[in-house]
Amino acid sequence: MKQKTYIVGVLILGISIVLAAFILSDNFKNLENKTTNKQAIPDLMTITQLSEYLQISEEAIGKIIKEDDLERAKLSSYDTYQFIPYLKIDNQKRFMKSEIDEWLKYKNVQHE
Repeated sequence: MKQKTYIVGVLILGISIVLAAFILSDNFKNLENKTTNKQAIPDLMTITQLSEYLQISEEAIGKIIKEDDLERAKLSSYDTYQFIPYLKIDNQKRFMKSEIDEWLKYKNVQHE
């Protein structure tokens, strides 16, 4: 009788260990996927990459830039992140991820 109890206990313990291993392996896979996605965002983005990062169309970004440039031309001074920050390299607009994140924070505070 005592030996059957040990066998049942060992079986339950073994099954628990195997199930825990499966659960943990799924969690590690999900963690790897999240890390990979974060690394896919470059520090310096094109309009296409910015579009993917912000999850809006390239046309919408172009419209924001155009409206911001028109508004900026009317002002002599303005807040740093009032307008979408970008720089031009060989007549192509580039966006620094850190600057875009600050711009988003600024816009979020303005709408609260």
